[in-house]
Amino acid sequence: MKVRDQYTLPLKSIQEGTRIYEFELTKDFFQSIDNQLIGECSIQQQVLVEKRSELIILHFSHSGFMQTACDRCLEPIQIPISGSRQFILKFVEEEQEEDEDVIYVLRDEDKFDMVPLINEIITLSVPLIKVYDCEEEENAPCNQDVLKYLDRVKPKDQESQIWDQLKNLKLED
Repeated sequence: MKVRDQYTLPLKSIQEGTRIYEFELTKDFFQSIDNQLIGECSIQQQVLVEKRSELIILHFSHSGFMQTACDRCLEPIQIPISGSRQFILKFVEEEQEEDEDVIYVLRDEDKFDMVPLINEIITLSVPLIKVYDCEEEENAPCNQDVLKYLDRVKPKDQESQIWDQLKNLKLED
């Protein structure tokens, strides 16, 4: 079975009503679709599918963790990721341009590939700044030498001086 087959929604055979699909996503899933941002991970993906006569509502939700390098000390860390998003598949006679949350599907389509949506939703839930809150944990994976160095070289009052100077800026009305 190809990787994509298990993430394909059978449009013709699905009956009206609600059903839930659950997937365990790992590094293999993201490698198979050439997503290089997400490496080692364990993510539980749930798709609630609500079939109605002229449309299908897809509610995606996921939670789990991924391994990455800490942006502060460069040590390997696990960061939690989670998110949810809803899309509507609307059946149409001829092709139409997609909206942000509405995907138009031709009536004669047999199946719908959920992989691009799963990939997009999870990729967008990865934090831009990946840091570990090492002050809260006794055995944190952080590199203490790097953190001590950063504390030593961090400018103390530079940020407040900039804001103080901006307060004195007079703009014409």
